[in-house]
Amino acid sequence: METKELTLFEGGFESTPVTMSSQEIASLTGKRHDHVLRDCDELNESYESLGLPKIGESTYKAENGHTYREYRLTRMQCFDLMTGYSRELRIKVNRRWEELEKKERTELPTSFADALQLAADQQRKIEQQQKRLDEAAQWYSIKRWAKEHGTDWRAYRWGVLKALSYEHGYRVDKTFDKNYGEVNLYHRRVFEMYENGRKWRQLH
Repeated sequence: METKELTLFEGGFESTPVTMSSQEIASLTGKRHDHVLRDCDELNESYESLGLPKIGESTYKAENGHTYREYRLTRMQCFDLMTGYSRELRIKVNRRWEELEKKERTELPTSFADALQLAADQQRKIEQQQKRLDEAAQWYSIKRWAKEHGTDWRAYRWGVLKALSYEHGYRVDKTFDKNYGEVNLYHRRVFEMYENGRKWRQLH
């Protein structure tokens, strides 16, 4: 799925680059999405060492109700990623890019009123995406929580976190970790309850 944003500037509107999601790349190439995410992680490490802009990260909600991460790649980032793939897979992705860019050209507004409407629609999408990102920021893996709070991740019992989540009406989400595969995500309030319970046990 392509993403296109309009920016108002003196004299009219300009559109930001089209992006392709890591999910669509997985679908086009027949690769598992977690493997594409791993490849994007490694590519971002190279970008960071070279001082280049990293691939943008987003989230999506799957049919099972869980929230997962995905990447949004520009055309150049997509080409960098595909360098290590086979010729046939590169051709498939290149042809898809051609379709996306043709569609973008035909969808650009032809009047100022159309441009305003498209910009308003895009703003609503951006706000919805930001809301999802803000919500996703409230969910932590055990390792992320431990790292941000200076504790040992091995001290946390996932069974207790899971039980606390269900007891207090919080779902348990999933995400992909390049080292451990699929891992659980627990809400910030669940970790806080866990920490309070641990402090209580230490005092008693």
